[in-house]
Amino acid sequence: MRYYIAMAELPKTYDPKIVEPKWYQRWLDTDAFRADAKSTKHAFSIVIPPPNITGVLTLGHVLNNTIQDILARRARMQGHEVMWLPGMDHAGIGTQTAVEKWLRKNEGVTRHDLGREEFLRRVLEWQDKHGGIIIQQLKRLGCSCDWSRQRYTFGADYIQAVEKVFVDLYQKGLIYRGRRMINWDPAAQTALSDEEVISKPQKGSLYFVRYEVVDEPGRFLEVATTRPETIMADTAVAVHPNDKRYTDLVGKQVWRPLAREKLPIIADEAIDPEFGTGVLKVTPAHDKVDFEVGQRHKLPIERLSDMLALGSSPVQFRAQLADPAARAGTISVKRYDYNSLRLTVNAPTAGYVYVADGFARGWRARVDGRPSPVLRANMAFKAVGVGAGKHEIRLEYRPVAFQFALWAYAAAVALGSGGLVIAWFRQRN
Repeated sequence: MRYYIAMAELPKTYDPKIVEPKWYQRWLDTDAFRADAKSTKHAFSIVIPPPNITGVLTLGHVLNNTIQDILARRARMQGHEVMWLPGMDHAGIGTQTAVEKWLRKNEGVTRHDLGREEFLRRVLEWQDKHGGIIIQQLKRLGCSCDWSRQRYTFGADYIQAVEKVFVDLYQKGLIYRGRRMINWDPAAQTALSDEEVISKPQKGSLYFVRYEVVDEPGRFLEVATTRPETIMADTAVAVHPNDKRYTDLVGKQVWRPLAREKLPIIADEAIDPEFGTGVLKVTPAHDKVDFEVGQRHKLPIERLSDMLALGSSPVQFRAQLADPAARAGTISVKRYDYNSLRLTVNAPTAGYVYVADGFARGWRARVDGRPSPVLRANMAFKAVGVGAGKHEIRLEYRPVAFQFALWAYAAAVALGSGGLVIAWFRQRN
């Protein structure tokens, strides 16, 4: 008697969509990837570089995680207790930007309108809805991670653990706090790593500014700079020690032209005597070379920050003026018309008012009734310097050939975005 066993016909081609999910689910059901913390086996662990919660797999992810998976599976075959720790990064800047765009488009509000706690709640809500795709893709790839230990860099326990480690390292003297140059995003109001910054060549102009020598009235040091907008944060002027033009001035002082203050004249080999006039305005908080010069000469670090701006149209401008909250800021508008603007500025420290418009020339200013220079920072910004205290500023626009309407906006207490801006910068130690 003969028996025949019927067998299902093998497909001509291998279909991973049918085979792989079944076996992967079986591994998960049997806890094949779960590590036992009490095991007596030799431990072997890998921490996955956490992918962004809002991201998707790239070929780089596939290659990197495949190599990790090979190492983890090989270690299991060798008898080790293996933990491949998975997790996701909260992608702070990318997620914040995405949520803010959604809020502006759908609700017409910003994170400042919501406040910190409510905005964080919205971020978590948005991540729960849109995030986590990449984890499912890693599972589909067959990664043998211990999913019972999955972490999230925005989780409360994770944040607490990171803070504890940093405090412990600081208390042991293994890390320290110091002021360093960073890449600052003025829109997101946060620091960016060098990898997140794309540098582009840009055509600029040299602006020549005279600094009067304190002990020799009428004698000036002329500085050529591409960054006149940072004059308020200057803490010294520097020359090359071998530059005979300025040898007799090293060790003396000059007057800073905006927010008048005495600055030392120092000598440093980083100065290029062939560039401009051979004199460098040293702004340690706003240039990497200046920062290094400042560190060598122990110069104070003063930074320009907190540009406040409101409005993007004349209608919004008038609406803000009618709001009592807008009058409570450090800048208040007393009067405006088609070609002039009067401001009251109450500055706790030396600073200056920036005026942004579309015109290159034509601005005149008076501070407390006295003519004051209007510094042309670039095509968009003009600056009027003020010292600490309360000041009355009158700005007039007198174009050479045409009479244009003055579109200007008052900065009060909220951060916004828009076209034409009046803004106040303050210095901080």
